[in-house]
Amino acid sequence: MAVKIINQQNFKWIDLFNPSKEEMQEIAEKCNLNFYNLADSLEPNHLPKFETENGVNFLILRVVHKGEKKDTNIESLSNKIAIFFNESLIITIHRIEMPFIDEIVTKCLNKEETISTNMVIIKILKCVLQTYNDSILHIINRLESYENKLFLKSPNSRVLQNIYSLKRKTNLCTKLLILSDEVINSVKPTKQEKAAHQDVKDLYLKLTTLYEQVMDDLNNLLNLYISLSSQKTNEIMKTLTIFSIFFMPLTFIAGIYGMNFHFMPELDYKWGYPIIIFIMFIITLIIYYWLKRKKWL
Repeated sequence: MAVKIINQQNFKWIDLFNPSKEEMQEIAEKCNLNFYNLADSLEPNHLPKFETENGVNFLILRVVHKGEKKDTNIESLSNKIAIFFNESLIITIHRIEMPFIDEIVTKCLNKEETISTNMVIIKILKCVLQTYNDSILHIINRLESYENKLFLKSPNSRVLQNIYSLKRKTNLCTKLLILSDEVINSVKPTKQEKAAHQDVKDLYLKLTTLYEQVMDDLNNLLNLYISLSSQKTNEIMKTLTIFSIFFMPLTFIAGIYGMNFHFMPELDYKWGYPIIIFIMFIITLIIYYWLKRKKWL
């Protein structure tokens, strides 16, 4: 476990990186943390939530990341950060490195001006939402790439799999955003913190709108792929049908004369074979002009 302690004038921040269960229980006893919230903080797949118990606020956020993994589940798509806080204490718990924590410490806490724990939580909320923003921009770039492949190249089944994987990722991120709304609204800012908190709410609204729009675009792209595949199948069937229209009457005539009965009157005609070939040619021309008139060719 890596422990980082940041002492401020009015609060202490304990940052725990990849702690064990025993180490977490030791911290919980020292800081009087709720047992059930502690269990939630250790669960890797827990969804965003907010609770208050014994004067200590507890929240869980999920940080999403970009990445090209095909498996789209909560654990592969995002990582959890659990936070206990009140007016004099902040405890952050996470399994992977969270670079924005060092950024917050560098930009905000190392200055001489006093900052509250509420403001630190608002900064963390904004940084977490920024990961959703980075993810959706990455998804939009991938979406544009797949659109170009559909219209400019011959798409294959792998493109369909990638589009569906992108849709699953967008859908999961949307659900995590919806659950994060409760966490954002549960933070009660003071008068000085309202502007920063409003920025977080505005970013959240922008992200939900973007994700909804991209979700619609992905659904349309999937439908377009299916339509193009159906159109290609129809063109193949049309070509085969046209061939069959030409050859059905010719095959019928050849079938009759291929029966080889001895008493077939036409077999004794001197010009029987050229006449039949000429009739086949005339039938082919008639079929061709008929198809042209129907605009099937």
